[in-house]
Amino acid sequence: MRSKIIILAIFVFLVSLLITLNVIFHESLRDELAIQHNKQQLLIAKTIADSINSTITHLVVETISVAKLLAEKGVYKDEGIKAFIASSFEKAEFNLDIIFTVFNKAGEAVFTSVQDPVPLKDFSNLLQLNERLPEGEVYFFEDMLRDDMKLRMTTPVRKDGKLLGLILITININTISEKFLSPIKSGDRGYAWMMDGSGTLIFHPTQPGMVGNNLYHADEKCFGCHESFELEKKVLEGDVEFGRYIAPSREDKVLAFSKVNIGKTSWIICISSPYTEVISITERSMKLYSWLVVAIFATVFLGASVVILINRRRMKTEKEAKEAVLLEKQKLDTIVSAIGSGLMLLDKDHKILWINKTLREWAGNVEGFDCGVVFPVKAKYEDLPGDIFHDTFADLFGRKGRTFDVTSAPVKDKDGYIIGVLKLIQDVTEVKKLEAGIMHSEKLAALGRLAAGVAHEIGNPLTSISSFAQILKSKADDDFTKESLDTIYHHIMRISGIVSQMSRLSKLPEMDLRHCNINHLIESTLDIVKYDNKLKDIRIIKELSVGIPSVYVDENYLVQVFINLMLNAADAIPDGKGTITVRSMRENNSVIVQYMDSGMGIPADALNKIFDPFFTTKEKGTGLGLSISYEIIKRFGGELKADSQEGMGSVFSVNLPAGDIEDE
Repeated sequence: MRSKIIILAIFVFLVSLLITLNVIFHESLRDELAIQHNKQQLLIAKTIADSINSTITHLVVETISVAKLLAEKGVYKDEGIKAFIASSFEKAEFNLDIIFTVFNKAGEAVFTSVQDPVPLKDFSNLLQLNERLPEGEVYFFEDMLRDDMKLRMTTPVRKDGKLLGLILITININTISEKFLSPIKSGDRGYAWMMDGSGTLIFHPTQPGMVGNNLYHADEKCFGCHESFELEKKVLEGDVEFGRYIAPSREDKVLAFSKVNIGKTSWIICISSPYTEVISITERSMKLYSWLVVAIFATVFLGASVVILINRRRMKTEKEAKEAVLLEKQKLDTIVSAIGSGLMLLDKDHKILWINKTLREWAGNVEGFDCGVVFPVKAKYEDLPGDIFHDTFADLFGRKGRTFDVTSAPVKDKDGYIIGVLKLIQDVTEVKKLEAGIMHSEKLAALGRLAAGVAHEIGNPLTSISSFAQILKSKADDDFTKESLDTIYHHIMRISGIVSQMSRLSKLPEMDLRHCNINHLIESTLDIVKYDNKLKDIRIIKELSVGIPSVYVDENYLVQVFINLMLNAADAIPDGKGTITVRSMRENNSVIVQYMDSGMGIPADALNKIFDPFFTTKEKGTGLGLSISYEIIKRFGGELKADSQEGMGSVFSVNLPAGDIEDE
């Protein structure tokens, strides 16, 4: 009876736990759906922005082309100019409400695309503006909202530097909105709207009466669909691309934004939809899923009860369990043939009885041989403590630089005697590299905390000591005192420099990432360091490949890494006479830069420590240069590696992800 109560309690607990986890999962799912929906809306907004920008850009190109053709033909009022301009400009209208007008210098409209154009009020200012505009440049007027929702632009018609006339184009912004924004629907109740860079509403399908209002000077009418405009203000300030806001109806809405630059101003494309539409599918499925979970648990509980009863009856009739078949080779091959690790079965004398397909590919057919042909045998299995033990070996199967973990599990008979051993051989090279990277990151994190404390605790005392040392030096009369104070001041500056480098290592500033030509950065580095005394007797060999992709980096930080590697290579060359080879190349999807010196090399026991903070082989080094360089390259998504043999020089390789842009 007691066992049944315990089983029932466990069952109730598991059901409750699963339902709770189900609720948490759905909450998380709702948030994730909102984020994904926002990203989709952002993609729609960017697509609309690109379409508007492409349309305006194409219109500008066509306008400039017509201006060049008019410069050759002349700006005269005759019958032929209408057909000439119409044929030249017919592809540029894009079904937009465009008014195309050509004026001569006297202000006469020699051509207009409408029958009754609105007279131009102030031609003299327009003429003066075009006299200042260079040939081939289009000027967009910024007073579009104060001028009946019209977007105007103008360009001069020049020949040999002389102004012959001008072109004025007027576009109805409402037509642009109707063409690009009105058709957009996000869900059942989502829509697109638009404001300019100053926060003035240009288009809104559900609140047309608010068009022309500015969110920075909002009145009561403006709060019909918003409780506040904080999200929109952040968008105008460039802080966010999408977000959520609460409507006065208490409905939660999601918003995505994208910007279109029109001359010196900009338009903001906004996509809005209710949050309830995004998560409606999860709300409907949550109850069904909960009931389904409960039903599954009930079925499993009943099935388990039946199985327990059957097993109890079978246990009465079966006193001894069947011995497991250990060496069914065909079945074992089927089970483990697809395993990416090596499997090996040995007898108690270390003879190989069976290997799987993976190990056969690594070591060949070694069945029947002693285990020593694969890796050394350390001891007899019966002498080893515990049931399972591990060994680590390097460079097995002729794979240089690879690390293998060997897990051994003794196989025992029913009396507990060892009759063999099963070995699992795994290539853990990448795991070891990851562990090393994590350890290095932990070191940097610890150094960051130390740097913050050191900078805070000794910064002010160092400044005071430095100041008093300089004051005492100015008042000292004998040379010994002055030299001693100079030495004190020099070492104070050295301590200050080390603290400064530690602070840089603990937290690198925000980086300005962009696509950069790697060869240009290498040349810039060589231009910077070529006058350094360390390099005056060193021959620099450049082997720079052409046509390699760009890299997405902060060029200032990458040049800093290259300078550090160049100066380190120079320091490693005895007597400052030797060669440094700088090589760039492409390898698969990576760009590799190598610095090879003819120096004295790095000892093997120091090679795996050179990127650790404060480790250095130089007499006056701080041990922070390579640590900072390592962290910078890691921030770029790359890898900094070193390969060296003592007495034969070193090679430092910077491996960076290749960009999408091909270098010239």
